[in-house]
Amino acid sequence: MELKGLNILITSNEPWGDVWFSKHNYANELSKENRVVFADPTGSWQPTGLLGPGTSLVRIQERLHVLRYRNVLPAVNDVAFRLNNSIVSRAISKVLRAQGLLPDLFLSFDPSRLYDPALLGAKDSAFIAVDAYSMHMRGERFIYPKVDRFITLSETFNATYEPYHKPILTIGHAIASEAFAAGPASIGFTNYGLYVGTLDIRLDLELLRGMVEDHPEIPFVFIGPYALEGNAQASQLFREGRFPNVHLLGAMPYGKLAACIAGARFCLAPMGRHFPGNNISHHKIFQYLAMGKPVFSTVFSEYLPIAHLLYMNDDRRELRAMLSRFLQSGEPGGLHAERVAHARTKSFGATFRAIGNFMDRKA
Repeated sequence: MELKGLNILITSNEPWGDVWFSKHNYANELSKENRVVFADPTGSWQPTGLLGPGTSLVRIQERLHVLRYRNVLPAVNDVAFRLNNSIVSRAISKVLRAQGLLPDLFLSFDPSRLYDPALLGAKDSAFIAVDAYSMHMRGERFIYPKVDRFITLSETFNATYEPYHKPILTIGHAIASEAFAAGPASIGFTNYGLYVGTLDIRLDLELLRGMVEDHPEIPFVFIGPYALEGNAQASQLFREGRFPNVHLLGAMPYGKLAACIAGARFCLAPMGRHFPGNNISHHKIFQYLAMGKPVFSTVFSEYLPIAHLLYMNDDRRELRAMLSRFLQSGEPGGLHAERVAHARTKSFGATFRAIGNFMDRKA
């Protein structure tokens, strides 16, 4: 299956907006040569749902629409969950058919809803696991038997899907061509360290604070939504002004991130070992590498084959020392070009070719 000229329906557990994750990038890239419908997640059930799904399509780009709807029934048990799915799926397929957007391909990034590709009118389907799911959501029990195949971002996820006896393709995070082309942005800082991503409980705040304290001469810039309200350790680091070299810029449109990365001296991915999946991969690593940037991070299993391109260590003291040595002495010049070259092997073009070939594979 060539991923060109198709109607594609994508479900996401994060809504369309300025902050992009894997599913947003997939939708944007696929819409360059396909017509894509991106289904926003629904909010918690409200009594107004009894009035119907209220399905609507909003055009975002020439070949990209965002689909919004509401659940008509609360998921109080399996019967209500299945009935709600049937009602909203049929309403969605009716709207898509009327617009000539009935899906050739259904790609689910959300295991909690819209679990039956056939009810949505899809000819082919795949569930894309970008996180380590563990059967704790009701929807997982329903969607995994219904999709035609699975795509995972790490082989460590595969054991969850092997019992369904369907084809599994393991790929890494993909990167857009625009990530290689940007020049440095003017954000009011130079020679800065950069973290891009949601600031939440997955971060190793103790490690971050140590780095910040070690190098008061270096601006540490953080771009992303702040989701640590009520966390005293985070408040001290980001909110109370104790560290004048810490700069929290908040969320930023995806299109501006490459330029911010281009202007950084180094990048960060310090993820706490306490959170499941934090030791597997990080969705911004290849964007950092696309600009040739040194990355100081905890250890990710998916990047062990390219460990020489990164500064990875789970020992907080040693990782801080690695950053200090880099700031004092620099690094071999050839690493920049090698990082960029490796990032180019993770292009969306190569990823879509792999997925297209995989979709043709017989179960």
